[in-house]
Amino acid sequence: MDIGSIESGKVMLKVLTTNEVSLTILPKMNLIGKVKYPGGAASRAKGEHGLSILIKIIDGEQNKNILVDTGGFAGTVIENCKQFDIKLSEVDKMILSHGHFDHFGGLKKVIPLLKEDCEFYLNPLCYEQFFIAVKRSGEVVPADKLAVALKEEKDKFAISRKLRPLNKNMITNLVNEKGVKLIETNEPVKLYNGIITSGEIELTDQSESTPGIYIMKNREEFTEHTFRDETSIYINIKDKGLAIITGCGHCGVINTIKHAQKITGINKIYAVIGGFHEEWNSEETIEKKVDFIEKLNPEIICGMHCTGFNFNKIMSRHPSHTIGVTGTEFHL
Repeated sequence: MDIGSIESGKVMLKVLTTNEVSLTILPKMNLIGKVKYPGGAASRAKGEHGLSILIKIIDGEQNKNILVDTGGFAGTVIENCKQFDIKLSEVDKMILSHGHFDHFGGLKKVIPLLKEDCEFYLNPLCYEQFFIAVKRSGEVVPADKLAVALKEEKDKFAISRKLRPLNKNMITNLVNEKGVKLIETNEPVKLYNGIITSGEIELTDQSESTPGIYIMKNREEFTEHTFRDETSIYINIKDKGLAIITGCGHCGVINTIKHAQKITGINKIYAVIGGFHEEWNSEETIEKKVDFIEKLNPEIICGMHCTGFNFNKIMSRHPSHTIGVTGTEFHL
């Protein structure tokens, strides 16, 4: 797929919310000019268990704003936008990365603030009812045995609960009231010259998919959740390669990168930014992923939100690694 490219220096990503806030963090010497931290501007900003990133394209008279996710709590993104002087009324397109509440939680308050004719893209599978069930032992329960296990071995689960679903009627009503264009698709979409959505991410390695999350049909019926609802963003920075933006990376960071390379035909990776969901993985598994990334030799790697301490600890040995907090800017 020919996605075109964007000149270096014309794309800026700004983290509107993630799990951490910091006033004192500084960029590495090799990333000065590419990564900027908010400093005192974050004094009243909020961190939360959620993620939202604004993609700003500065291209003459064709300036565009693309919002990826809206965080978890209803008002966090809105309050942080006020702190960072971001106007949601200037958002041209909005993408929901997947159907989990820590990414769609702000939609109810954000949609009414968008401009009329803003395009809102999501995979229709985002509306499914999801269920999380993680045993204390780490054992993965097959979907067809989960209902029985929840009844007979309830005390062996560290987590077992339904996740708050995305309400289709609520979304439909909100976009209709505001005049926002809702586009439900699982196919790649070209958002702007050099920028596309991933569409459904191919699972080259099935084992990379986050375990312990299921699609719940009813109390007695569960199916394996392979995150067919998940969408990433791929940006081709001219002469530098692909910048990849993930929501939680439930499909796996390697699968997400390989899918980007496959559908764009571009092998060079410039940056990977977002959630990588490595919190539950062993250091041995993380080592393999870090080794894969190191061989690509990107310029920027930033795992936020659900990425976890161990991934960042191990990835920090590579000069591309950086920390992302609320208010961080990436100048690509």
